[in-house]
Amino acid sequence: MVMEQPASPETFTLDPASIANFVKLQRQIWGWKQQALASEAGVSLATIQRIERGERVRPAQLRKLAIAFRRPEDEFLRERVRPTAEQFEENLRNMFSWTEGRVPVDVAPFRTELQLRAMLESFSLLVDADLEATADGDISELREWLDLASFVQAERKGLIGPKPGRDFKVRELWRDLLACVERIERTHGAICLTGTYTAMSTPNNEPVEIALLAIRSRNRDPSVAKLTQLWADEMVDQRQMLADYFADER
Repeated sequence: MVMEQPASPETFTLDPASIANFVKLQRQIWGWKQQALASEAGVSLATIQRIERGERVRPAQLRKLAIAFRRPEDEFLRERVRPTAEQFEENLRNMFSWTEGRVPVDVAPFRTELQLRAMLESFSLLVDADLEATADGDISELREWLDLASFVQAERKGLIGPKPGRDFKVRELWRDLLACVERIERTHGAICLTGTYTAMSTPNNEPVEIALLAIRSRNRDPSVAKLTQLWADEMVDQRQMLADYFADER
């Protein structure tokens, strides 16, 4: 009996049209203009324009482009195995699985007292940073400013202790806090993004207002200043947030 040999998987490499579509989409996601991508990749603007028109360019230029997109150097050149229909569906599900249980949040660079007041009105503030360890001290200082601002705002509303006198200059506090934000951005090549959204809390399944403060490195992603949306957990544990807050205070 002759055993039938399994068919060899079909392989392919990306054609210029596929590369063009990927580059245009990635550039839109990152908020880069063609010139910004050309500068980041170390190629000419004409090269980017040729790629996006679906024209062939030298492999060396495609390698530079892949590195600019934080991809493996051979991303546009390597041979790939063509997935079956089932594998394609599975890959598509995996591609978007990270959005499950998460919601988009509108964000903008942290610049104004209005943004600060919205932050202080929220139930909880989530701070996330991707800077090097050298920025830890400055981020800790910013957290202290935010804690002080939250405490002062609670006093002004009469939620704790006596209200501050009329001569208390709260705007000086706000300016000092925003100056700390500006110093972090300048010193560490960063951008501070903030926004608020409504999450559902456990265990009561009640809506709560959550503020985000994302401190992102421009060196890791030069387009980060143009981000207008971040993703956050749709459900939050209200009790755990309170426990984490008081643990940090200790």
